[in-house]
Amino acid sequence: MTQDLTAKKAAAYLFTAMRQRRALEGLPSLCRPESLAEAYAIQDCLVAMIGTPVGYKIAFTNSGIQRQMGVTEPAAGRLIESRVFDSPAEVDVSSLFRIGIESEFAFRMAHDLPATSAPYSGDVVVEAIDVLLPAIEIVDTRYVDWVKCGALQAIADNVFGSHWIAGEPIQDWRSLDLSAAEVVTRVNGLEVTRGIGANVFDHPFDALTWLANDLANRGLGLRGGEVVTTGSATSIVIAQPGDIAVADFGPLGLVSVSLVYG
Repeated sequence: MTQDLTAKKAAAYLFTAMRQRRALEGLPSLCRPESLAEAYAIQDCLVAMIGTPVGYKIAFTNSGIQRQMGVTEPAAGRLIESRVFDSPAEVDVSSLFRIGIESEFAFRMAHDLPATSAPYSGDVVVEAIDVLLPAIEIVDTRYVDWVKCGALQAIADNVFGSHWIAGEPIQDWRSLDLSAAEVVTRVNGLEVTRGIGANVFDHPFDALTWLANDLANRGLGLRGGEVVTTGSATSIVIAQPGDIAVADFGPLGLVSVSLVYG
């Protein structure tokens, strides 16, 4: 496909569906991505239509989701400035299709990790972290059957990223064993799922390292001040307008969001 023009057409198709709250069976065959490069080109165009990116989200970090999607590694999307909130937050979900709640470990970067030909080691990536942020990601998709649509169409749709809510920054994160750190998700006061950091690509640091190297392979890099949320440590929770979702990270704090309608 003629990548620039077709990517813009596909992104406009997704953006219009988002604005009109219209469900999609998938992207039209003439602008459906057939490679990772095409999928990310559509994503870039879509993100530019939505707002200003301020960081990244990592998707498909859970082995079960990878099996569902038929992939063997994660994928990346963008966090959008106008859709980033501090906890406790109120988020208008009246334009969303399927509200998913994910409890996640996130990081704000202290300095740049620019594109490089040699892969970054985990130690170098960890040294670039400023603070740890417990977080909730709200995911959404216009696709009727997102598994059937597949990973490339998911990437085009910003891997279903919608809104993101940050908890209190944690400065003393180096002493923590995040692989064993537990998080409990509650909706309206009732526990619905729980998990640990090891569910995120074995360790949230490993997910972050994957992103740094994936971006470098695409000629991109992480920048100081950007935020990266590393994927859900729990099962996804389907929520409804009016619900209050809380991610309880124990000693790392609470993150809460009220899902309001209109």
